Amino acid sequence: MAPTYNFETTLQKAIDDGIVPGVVLYARNKDGTLNYSHAAGYASLCPSNPRPMTTHTILALASMTKLLTSISVLQLLDSPSYRDTFPLGLDTPVTDPSYPKTYLPDLASLPILSPTTTDPFATRARTKHITVRHLLTHSSGCGYTFLHPSLIAWNEWKLKQQGKTPHLPIATAFAQTVLEQFSCPLLFEPGEGWAYGCGIDWAGWMLEKVSGMSLDDWMQENLVKKLGLEKGSVTFYPERVWPTEGEEGKRQRVAEMGKREEGDGVGIAGGGGHARKTQHVDSPQLMKPADRGAFGGQGGFANLGAFCEVVHSLLMDDERLLKKETAQLLFEGQLKEEKAKQAINEGMKTPEWVVGYVEVPAEGKGLVYDWSAGGLHVVEPGKADESGRWRRKGYLGWGGVFNLNWAGVCGVFGAQTLDPCDPMIEPLIKDFEKKIYEKHGAK
Repeated sequence: MAPTYNFETTLQKAIDDGIVPGVVLYARNKDGTLNYSHAAGYASLCPSNPRPMTTHTILALASMTKLLTSISVLQLLDSPSYRDTFPLGLDTPVTDPSYPKTYLPDLASLPILSPTTTDPFATRARTKHITVRHLLTHSSGCGYTFLHPSLIAWNEWKLKQQGKTPHLPIATAFAQTVLEQFSCPLLFEPGEGWAYGCGIDWAGWMLEKVSGMSLDDWMQENLVKKLGLEKGSVTFYPERVWPTEGEEGKRQRVAEMGKREEGDGVGIAGGGGHARKTQHVDSPQLMKPADRGAFGGQGGFANLGAFCEVVHSLLMDDERLLKKETAQLLFEGQLKEEKAKQAINEGMKTPEWVVGYVEVPAEGKGLVYDWSAGGLHVVEPGKADESGRWRRKGYLGWGGVFNLNWAGVCGVFGAQTLDPCDPMIEPLIKDFEKKIYEKHGAK
């Protein structure tokens, strides 16, 4: 059968060459002329049980979970049962004990990393309160101990003091709670910078305190059911969804990880073109135990058709998830402080750490970024470069460390590899997004 789009041929070659084990694609548009799905390659390269990737395979979302948690927090802010009984909004503080409903004492206790000439790990007290807005927009000062150099060094020092080894970037694999994983110093005063990090994990923690529900239960009631999605299509706990199945049966539904390594041909995707082929990586830690907390910034799993349904609902502004005025917060920049706006644009000048394609805001180009309540937001698209111009004012999108990406036509690209921000997969994501936008972006 001839490919629907020429990027399908490019993807298949990448799979055959061992660059990526398997891929799932979804895309839809507003007027209904586009309803596309495609799967290719493998969901598992396990030598004893290789499995094909399908459009229904469940993938670990990593940071694509952030959109789902952000929607959940906005639903909380939208709910009269909470909003009408105590102050609750984007600028409600979560570190002020005079706001007891939203107060997070563990987050409030975190100092700011403030190195001196004699002590590289010195800290100082925070003087400004962290708000819900700060948590959702990565302007709280909360970073990642595997991404920011100063926190990487601090984390190594701290763990050495405790006789432990550093965690892997699969951050939730070794921690039970947000508190255990993310009790590290802040990078700056709230609002005085921008640093991609764990703020949305803390926002999910706040939702649980305010609502009295687990984040997973909230999403089942307010996202899965409202969109009429299949049970298990979005969840933090794949092992809970099918309790009568054995461990192996549950894992059959979920994609395994791959990683490009020097190989001997066993459990390897592809036959030629690259010396390093994608091999199976046993990843049972991704099937979290039932007593582990829900990590709202990175711990979700989904069938990408269900994830695309979420993004499409936002595109249609159909009010199944959010009231129109609340949904608009996802399509507008939400950074209030000028220092934060400057910092995000500075950070995007070196976007190698970002999954997917990020056009660099070069001098004189006119491209301006912000962060909305749900993702990277294009304030001004700027001048076209050699790749052309397909992203427009108001563009919204983001990705996940296992080489997944979503964008607001809407389109979703999903792979499962432990090669974060893979420069060999990024062109595939870019090509998919560009071709879909060029053909359907205006509809």
